[in-house]
Amino acid sequence: MQRLIDPGGTWASPPPSLRPSFTGFLVWRDLEHKVSILYPREWSVQEGNPTFLHTPDGAPFRATVTLRASRLPAAAEPGDLEVLRDALSGGVATIRGALIERVDAEAVASLIDVEIEHTYDADTPVDGAEHARWRRWLRVMYQRDVQFSISAEAFDGEAFEYWRPAFVSLMRMAIFADWTAEVTGRSWETHDLAPVEIGPQGEATE
Repeated sequence: MQRLIDPGGTWASPPPSLRPSFTGFLVWRDLEHKVSILYPREWSVQEGNPTFLHTPDGAPFRATVTLRASRLPAAAEPGDLEVLRDALSGGVATIRGALIERVDAEAVASLIDVEIEHTYDADTPVDGAEHARWRRWLRVMYQRDVQFSISAEAFDGEAFEYWRPAFVSLMRMAIFADWTAEVTGRSWETHDLAPVEIGPQGEATE
């Protein structure tokens, strides 16, 4: 395993009073690229390329998670870890007002994983705020010739910290495998009419 960590940053955790609760998880799958993720069942999904996950309407703060999978022109190799990390960091640095606070990159077997947390300035006024500051947690995973990215964003400060536990769950539950197999025992079947639900402790629910 190869791991590259920025020693100057830390992943912050919100106090318990600011943590949202979840009653279960649904499975989102990309059958073409063979990736899947669990997301809170109270959230809504806007399918497309990319796909957007939206927080509930009644939540105290808004946040958006963006999912995107694509094919690479060539397979990524573990030895590409530093190049991929630097390329992603360089791209983030071009965003208006970007301040990178944390970079974490590792390669385990054929999986390459890069995470960046940063803030940036909104391009246009948001909710009347002329100089809105956003925070984004970006995770990009490479498995051979497939790239799968998860981008979680909210206003910097209280809004992002409120949703951080949800972001942690989403980031850690992204896999190059089919979560529905945990319930059905079968992977990547196309005839499922409704998202499979998995309980908060990983147990199947009706």
